[in-house]
Amino acid sequence: MKRSDSNYLMAAATRTKYAEKLFKPLTVATAIDEAAMQGHRRYRIVQEFPFDLSDTEAARTLEKWLDSEQFEYVWRPTRLEQDAYRPSILAEYPELEISW
Repeated sequence: MKRSDSNYLMAAATRTKYAEKLFKPLTVATAIDEAAMQGHRRYRIVQEFPFDLSDTEAARTLEKWLDSEQFEYVWRPTRLEQDAYRPSILAEYPELEISW
């Protein structure tokens, strides 16, 4: 196995674990309940790392749960924060926004 292959697999495994942690239906349900108790009608799953996790199995599982609970959701583009000391980066990644 080439180094690039093993690095790809390591990155994919890390993203998969992160998505599984981030998109647990029970955790999301608790966060939605807390947001609703504060009067909000939306909850955005804010990611710590700028990965596109929308195509992971964990995201699809959460989407199925959201559908079964009749929540509305959309993957909104999120821009990377600009660093004053580096050139402009025009990269985006999607984050999940849930509404009720």
